[in-house]
Amino acid sequence: MHIYRFRFNNSKKNSILLFWFFTALLTIPLTGTTIVLLPDLHPLFPAWLLLILLPLTLIAIYNLVKLASRRQSAEIISLSNEGFSSSCFGSVLFSEINCIRVPVREIRLLGGLPLDYYNKTDVNIPYLEFSITTYNGKKLKWVLNEWGGLYNAEEEFLIFFNFLTALTDKLYQLYYANKSFNCYLKILDENGSWEKSRLDMLK
Repeated sequence: MHIYRFRFNNSKKNSILLFWFFTALLTIPLTGTTIVLLPDLHPLFPAWLLLILLPLTLIAIYNLVKLASRRQSAEIISLSNEGFSSSCFGSVLFSEINCIRVPVREIRLLGGLPLDYYNKTDVNIPYLEFSITTYNGKKLKWVLNEWGGLYNAEEEFLIFFNFLTALTDKLYQLYYANKSFNCYLKILDENGSWEKSRLDMLK
């Protein structure tokens, strides 16, 4: 049995997080402007405005940091010959997996753009979303940054990628023994997808 430990972005509370992000984005410059202009008693920024903006700014920053930390989850996955067990999502048998989605074209390890490209351009480094859906509708989703970020380190992405490689290898051995590999990770198509239903149709 192989064990994989890593942290990831659970992508929860997006709307609330965005609210406090934009609140902080608005109140921080207003508070700073009020403090700078306060000695001049500027009519557009009276002293009482600071009594409102400063607490609101502190509350916004506090909630932003608090919610951001809650979006980080610690995962422990145990991979066996029958399936895997996730500390965040529970146990899944290989036979229960119906669909896998991987952003293969954005992953450097699979031929995607290098880090230098993002450093030299205005393009943001993508947060990569990986998902597994079972036959009963259960969805497992992990969001990570390949080069590390707020929610995971670069080494943790490599650990997750090793799990993904081992998982797809297990599925390949289960369903495609002695057959040629597909585009990515043995079983994924050119879009990074694998569906058990397609396999059933080919039988």
